[in-house]
Amino acid sequence: MGAPLPEGDAFVRGLVSGQRGPEEVLSRYTYDATEVKDELDGEGRVRRRETRGFEVFYVRGRPVRHLVSRDGRELTPTERAKEERRARELAFALRKGEAASERPGGRLSRILERYHVTAMGREEADGRCALVFDFTARPGEFDLERDKLLRRLAGRLWVDEEDRAVVRVEIKNTSGLRFAFGLGATVSSFLLRTEFARMEEGVWLPRRLEQSAAGRKLLIKGFHTRTVTTYGNYRRFEVEIEERVQP
Repeated sequence: MGAPLPEGDAFVRGLVSGQRGPEEVLSRYTYDATEVKDELDGEGRVRRRETRGFEVFYVRGRPVRHLVSRDGRELTPTERAKEERRARELAFALRKGEAASERPGGRLSRILERYHVTAMGREEADGRCALVFDFTARPGEFDLERDKLLRRLAGRLWVDEEDRAVVRVEIKNTSGLRFAFGLGATVSSFLLRTEFARMEEGVWLPRRLEQSAAGRKLLIKGFHTRTVTTYGNYRRFEVEIEERVQP
């Protein structure tokens, strides 16, 4: 008989406070990301595809994505210079603590308060033991940005039991969504899946991210999108941010 399962809410909230320590180790890694965005027809066939390539590095535990290609073509010198300048400015702001993240949002610890987490069991994930948790929205209204969206989401979380690190996440909607996804859009189906890979030193970095959404814009035109981002070519990296004063 295995060890008793932990109490879900307390265990998952403890993961958040534990993530502050590995920031220094996390900032030693860089990797490549390929993002493929598809517009699908009613049968799930691809009507239009866009592909972007990124280099990703971390500053103070936060990812900075540096665009390097579009649809298989490298950026022009002008585009490359502009993108490099944007990435440098963001990295410097993160180093100084002036930017919370590349994509601002609510604090994870606050968002977790919106959900009730239940331990479901243990499963094998990449040859390691993972704890499995389900989470559902608590009733009522919370003082959170986009709470109307958050209350309509539920999902499942896999956590490596030894490293206490997130291995996989699946999130889906429990009812129709109405928010600024285009003008007057209604989302009937939403799904997000993300997976992480274990590096040395017990660091877990993203391996795959899939997002899909289907619904109607202006209550007339249907849409179905899917974005898949794959990550690889992980390597050690040291980032140095310097402030220079030009004469």
